Amino acid sequence: MISVRDLVLRYGRSEILNIPSLDLNTSGITALLGSNGSGKSTLLRILAFLQRPSSGSVELWGQQAPSLQTLRQICLLLPEPVLLKRSVEQNFKFALKSRGALAEFDERVDEALGLTGLDRSFLSKKHFELSSGQTQRIAFALALAQRAKLYLLDEPTNSLDLAASKLFARAILFMRSRYGCGFIIASHDEKWLSAIAQRSVFLHRGKICEFEYKNIFDVQNGILKFSDEISLRLEDRLARARKIAINPSKILLSQSPFERCFAGILHSVSLQYGSSLLIKIKAGDVLLKCVTAQDERRWSAGERIYFGFEDGAFLGLE
Repeated sequence: MISVRDLVLRYGRSEILNIPSLDLNTSGITALLGSNGSGKSTLLRILAFLQRPSSGSVELWGQQAPSLQTLRQICLLLPEPVLLKRSVEQNFKFALKSRGALAEFDERVDEALGLTGLDRSFLSKKHFELSSGQTQRIAFALALAQRAKLYLLDEPTNSLDLAASKLFARAILFMRSRYGCGFIIASHDEKWLSAIAQRSVFLHRGKICEFEYKNIFDVQNGILKFSDEISLRLEDRLARARKIAINPSKILLSQSPFERCFAGILHSVSLQYGSSLLIKIKAGDVLLKCVTAQDERRWSAGERIYFGFEDGAFLGLE
């Protein structure tokens, strides 16, 4: 378990992170989501104890000041990894020697290369002979060969095509199943990440949010307008808001009209985080993203769909 309490990070007068409380399971797969500049990469560095917050605490497996031996059980993979300026084989030897696992070189390297779609022919290559995608795969293979207790992955599918991204997903699931490894993963590839993550944590401007701010709309004079035909007046507490976010989990959906509903067209349906559906609705001029539990209903792209909003669905941003 990683426990974060009253964490604040400032650069000069700018507040980068402000997280009063956050507990993360270090044996599961957690998605860390947010737009560019939300603080995901910075938070991962703090969780890896590579950067100190301005105030607050981070506790790793019960330790606020973990030993070097404990920290060696964490592996951080950066979005643009840099290999040592030597052969791929020497990179593997360095990584495994630092873990005291050099005696298992052949077993671990063969497994890691196989999980990332590579073979032993890459061992003789120098770092400068690799493409960006190959470098990303080798860096991930180096991480997997270490069999860390916890992996912190920052945009791990950068520079990868769809096939390689699927390989990475299978590798993550394999490592968790075989060795009990935990993963905290920051990625903009939400579709890829939602297929393997068990929990999602949302960041917006350095703060933990109840939901990911995807449904963000401008408001004028307390009125939210999707089109000339679809608009609604917001509650009084949001009368002065200029921009609002809609919680995708608090959007009511039906294939039949209901009281105070609006009509739209179902754009697409996809599985999200194992047990939920991400449904996108074309509502006038906008695309509204909704999250709902799987049930007996059958959704089809192009059909008419009716939607409404639960209490507390709207959050004022500005």
